[in-house]
Amino acid sequence: MPSVRREPKLSFPERKPAPVNKDVGTTTIPSLGMFAAFGGYPASTGTPVTPFTALQASAVYGCVNCISQDIGKLSLTMRRKLPGNRGYTAVTDHPLLKVLRKPNPWQTRSQFWRYLATSLKLRGNGYAAILRNRGGEPTSLIPLSPDVTTPVISDTGRVFYRFSHPMIGQGQLWYQENILHFRDMMVDGGYIGLSPIAYAQDVMGVAIAAQRHAAILFRQGNQTGGVLSTDKLLSPEGAVQIANEVASHYQGVENSSKPMVLGSGMKYERMTLTNEEAQFLESRRFSVEEICRIFRVPPHKVQHLVGGTFSDIENEEQAYINDTLQPVATEIEQMGSERLLFEDDIAAGIELYFDFDSLLRGNRKARYESYSIGTQTGILSVNEARAQEGLAPIEGGDVHRFPLNTGDIKPPSPPPTGAPGNTAPEVTPQTAPVSEDS
Repeated sequence: MPSVRREPKLSFPERKPAPVNKDVGTTTIPSLGMFAAFGGYPASTGTPVTPFTALQASAVYGCVNCISQDIGKLSLTMRRKLPGNRGYTAVTDHPLLKVLRKPNPWQTRSQFWRYLATSLKLRGNGYAAILRNRGGEPTSLIPLSPDVTTPVISDTGRVFYRFSHPMIGQGQLWYQENILHFRDMMVDGGYIGLSPIAYAQDVMGVAIAAQRHAAILFRQGNQTGGVLSTDKLLSPEGAVQIANEVASHYQGVENSSKPMVLGSGMKYERMTLTNEEAQFLESRRFSVEEICRIFRVPPHKVQHLVGGTFSDIENEEQAYINDTLQPVATEIEQMGSERLLFEDDIAAGIELYFDFDSLLRGNRKARYESYSIGTQTGILSVNEARAQEGLAPIEGGDVHRFPLNTGDIKPPSPPPTGAPGNTAPEVTPQTAPVSEDS
């Protein structure tokens, strides 16, 4: 008897502000992104650090953009585990595939996952509301801003989410079964992820302050500050006039090469260290490495080459996939499988997964080498390899071929009678008949 699809326990939420009741508890976890509305996270440099100002640091922008774009490249699809753990087979007829290909009316698949990955890395959390039909099947995934989405814990330990969205409504309170919540590093019960921007504000602040300092140096056209002094007595108005004249004639990039001419016995004394003495450039380089360490991105991914060879970069690329992209992909796969699939789908071994083969799309040599190894060892047929390249099948291409010098590991069976190399049965020699006439 075929299995009957069952609705999730809480499949279709009310699309109106939820009434206040005793089950929806008193514990509310504020969104870390809300701090940006009140001036940002205070850094020791005095520079306000928010998810938006942090992007002014090129290393932060590069790391977040790199991770989000690479996650957007991957294809999120579905597969079914075969009985006896004998591998997986692709699922091509599930209604959820339509939602995965087009999550909502205004975003492509790549844009949707890029946004959630960006939210995850800037704010520590990524949210999406699941719209369902009356049968409980997902029909759309609506991305939510972490700044206006707040987990709420009831007195009984149940998790709800309070949010607002123009397409859904204001002041919504939905069950956790209808919200995709992706979390970065977690503490305190694991209800909410930690924002790297909030907890590494000093690192971000140093990078932003150094970048602003460099911009100011170029704008002023002077590397150092100084003091103009004279033995003559100056009135306050005269001192201000001289300072303004020096600034108007010698400040700015276009005036940086002009020789300074001072009259009336005035002298110029430098009062601050040079950039080289303060190791200004070295501090900017170190800030890049610090930010890459926070986001777990190899420096070469943000065009910061710190030595090594091309072979080292190849190993770092693999480490980037394993240690940076794979954890994000696993978080999405597991949360998506839990919230988007029915219980009978999960019981049948269906799950969501990211296809990392798309990362080799720009490396034809690596793809063809992997196809060659796969077809020669019997892992792939020729038509399976051609399908991954978007090519039509060929006649006889579905046969899996194996090397002739390989075989099963088992004792050889005796050859059948009459097989090549088999010894002929012995014949007892007989004495030739003797003729009667002899």
